[in-house]
Amino acid sequence: MTIAALQALIDEELPGVPRHPAPRIPRTRFSAKDTTMTTQPVPTDRTPNSTETTPASTMSGLIAWALGHSDRTVRRHGEQAHDALGWLRTRHTADQELARVDAEEKELEERLAAVRARRAELNPKKAARDYTAADVRAWARTQGLPIPDKGQIPAEILAAWRERNAPQGGTQ
Repeated sequence: MTIAALQALIDEELPGVPRHPAPRIPRTRFSAKDTTMTTQPVPTDRTPNSTETTPASTMSGLIAWALGHSDRTVRRHGEQAHDALGWLRTRHTADQELARVDAEEKELEERLAAVRARRAELNPKKAARDYTAADVRAWARTQGLPIPDKGQIPAEILAAWRERNAPQGGTQ
């Protein structure tokens, strides 16, 4: 399948999709015996003729014609065109879905950021502790008070530590 044929397939199936213009490549005849051109290049007209109404004038009609043709080469090209077009349809559908998913993801991330900001506004701030567990445990041991090595510090030991370390002239 030639690039021009594939581009014609794409143009017919997706007429409104803008594309970067590809360079026009003229069709040429050449002999298998030599590689020099035997005729002048003749550019093909890619604009459809409005009077052309045969079944082969549509993409699906052209592929159906090729698949039913008696020439094996024509059938092979028809199969290749059919497969290429199917792959392009699948890829186009996947790309459209990916674009929708990306847009939805961005929208959800923005909404989640707004919700988290609102939660941060409404949640009361936790007060910072006025002690470190290591300091209280060390003080309690110097005072001979029973204190566990791990876990929560007993309330009476913490109260005694706060009373001992309270600023002069005020309460905490």
